[in-house]
Parts: sequence; structure tokens; C-alpha cells
Amino acid sequence: MGHTNPNPFGDADAEWSDEEELLESWSTSAAQEPIEARLQRFYQVTRERDALRKELQRKSVGPHGIPATASVVYKSEEKTLIEELHALRYEIRIWTEEYFSGPIKTSSRRPYLTRAKKLFGNLSENYNTYLKDHDDRPLLMQSYIWSQLQTKIFSNWQKGCGYVWAGKLGDRKLRPINDTLRKAVKNEEEAEQYHQWRSLTVNLLVPQVDGKWRPTFDASPVLKRISRFCSRTRRKLRPWSAHSLRAGKEQLHTIVSAAVALDLKMKRQLADYRFVTFTGGKKDQFWGYGFYESEMEDVYDDDEDEYHAMGGYGSMASAKSRKVELALAPALERCGNSNGHIFEQSFMLVKADVSCKRLEKMKKPVRPTKKGGGMRGGVEALGKAWNRQA
Repeated sequence: MGHTNPNPFGDADAEWSDEEELLESWSTSAAQEPIEARLQRFYQVTRERDALRKELQRKSVGPHGIPATASVVYKSEEKTLIEELHALRYEIRIWTEEYFSGPIKTSSRRPYLTRAKKLFGNLSENYNTYLKDHDDRPLLMQSYIWSQLQTKIFSNWQKGCGYVWAGKLGDRKLRPINDTLRKAVKNEEEAEQYHQWRSLTVNLLVPQVDGKWRPTFDASPVLKRISRFCSRTRRKLRPWSAHSLRAGKEQLHTIVSAAVALDLKMKRQLADYRFVTFTGGKKDQFWGYGFYESEMEDVYDDDEDEYHAMGGYGSMASAKSRKVELALAPALERCGNSNGHIFEQSFMLVKADVSCKRLEKMKKPVRPTKKGGGMRGGVEALGKAWNRQA
């Protein structure tokens, strides 16, 4: 008695071709049929076969694009990505709270090398209020660091981003292969081909052996870029630090190195893992848009006691505004499944961290003036006395 396969979609992703059988059957059953009609039937059957294979692939995966059959390797890799992302968020939060909470130290009050508006103007409308606030200043610094990591490391469109840029590591004069190929993707078939190429390229150039990255080429340019990135970040943020950033140099280097490693793990997958940012009414305006609970988490949404227990942000009551005032960390999204198919579907894995709390500008206290006091009051009194004598 034959064994029945419990999963009829188990081989849905397997490539198969039966053109020869179709041609042979047609040659015997419809030998007198015109060749053009036979070709049209052949192409029609081929299209129907491809559509059926796509449908089988869709039904063979779970509600979040994960294979219905237990794929331990795929689930563990995605779980590791999410855990490392949460760890990276935590390290950035701890670093910013340690070095930017409290009053700005006296030695930091020097002429600014970069204007605050240039650094933070696209992150929040109230960036000046954040910079003056002792408790909420770290939130703005988190937003800035994440924006720089996205621009310099995680970006899929920025020229020269990531670990591997072109044919030679770190040489910007070469043709940006990845950027050129990704921008050329127009449909589902091209997306599958591109992501297969991208995953295979990263795995061949930077294989992982015994849990460690083993680049097949000289990685010193990457290490130099990491050090340069850290130095520039510390120099730009120094005017608003509450403590010496020199003491946090190693911590920042660890954060950037972890971001590079996370980017490598994301690029190794056949599925497309990418960070999602939201913009307001203008280009590069990352504030002023609506709050969507399915894609964002307000860091002030929970109760004060819970935040203290979890080591959360601030001590003020939660804000119920539906307008995002500051985006702290981007969301993580996945397109496609573990086999590199169905890229038109996307799944939100980690929500973005945002703040909907509107910071109010601190008003300067107005000193009450006595009636008739001061030089002006004295002049007025003298004028009245002169008029009476007249």
C-alpha cells in the first residue's frame, strides 16, 4: 500500500518542466493541427503552469510568509535577526541616555562645527526644545544615530552603503553594481533574480565560519570607515553632551560594528529584509505624519510604572496625540519568503519606535515691574510735575 504525502504542497517550490511530455502528447493527438495554434496552446499551458506554481507557493507558507513545514533554520535565523535588532536598539538607548542626559557640561559649550538645524532639522520640528531638555535630549540623539546608520549602512539606495559596494571593497570609483541592479527591478521575476544574486554574492564574499565573519578579501577599508564614522558622530554631537564622549568611544564603535554585522545577516537572506521610515509632508521630513498602531509603537504609550520597571523613557504621563513628533528607530519589514519568492507581499516584523509627545517650549519668567519704577517712570513723573507747575 503506497504512502500518501501528508503535505500536498511540500514540493511547491521545486522547479519542474514538462515541455517535452507536452510536445510529445500533442504530436500524437493533434498531428494535423497547425503549428501556430499548437504554439499558442503551448504558451497558454506554460502560463497556466507558472500561475499554478505561484499559487501553490502561496499556500505552502504560513500567514507571515514563513514555510508551513517546520523550517528550523529559517525561523531561527529570522528570530536571531529580530533579537539582534532589539539588542542594537537597547545599546543605542543606553549610550545616549548615559552621555546626553542632564545639563550640558561646560567644556562642550564651544562654537558649533555644525549647525543644529542641519543635524536635527529633518528629525523633529522642536529639535531646539529637545536639545534644551535634560530628560528628552537622548531621544533626539537616538533618532540622529539611527538616521545615520540607515544612511551609511542599511540603505539599499544610497551609493556606497553597506559592507560590499562594488567589485572592489570600498572603491567608490567603480560602478555601483548593487545600486544599478536593484533600481532596475521592475517586476516579480526580476525581483527574484536580483535577491538571489544579492544573497549569493554576500555569502560568497563574506562567508560565516564557526559563527564569525571570514571575508574573502581585505576588510581593512571597512574597519577604517567604521572608525571614521564613529569619530565624525562624536565630533558632531559633542556640543550637546552631558559627559565626555571620549569615554564612550568604545561603546559607539561596538554599536556601529553591530549594525554592520546585522546588515550582513540581512543581506545574506533570500528574503528582502529592510528598514522602513515614514515621512511627513516634505522630502526627508521624518516627523509630522499620522500615528499607525499596526506599524509604530509610541514610547510614551504605557504607564509610568511600567516604564520604570522596564527601564523605559522618561517619567511623564503618556501622550495621546496621533501625530508623530519624533521617530526614534525604524521598523523592520520582510518581503518574500525563505525560498526567495513572492516579493510583492510584505510583513512587518518589528514596529518603529516613535514619540507622539509634544514638547512645550520653556517660557522665560517675566520679572514684575513696579508701577512708576525705573528710568521711564522717573521721566514720566518729572513730566507730570513740570505740567503742574506750568
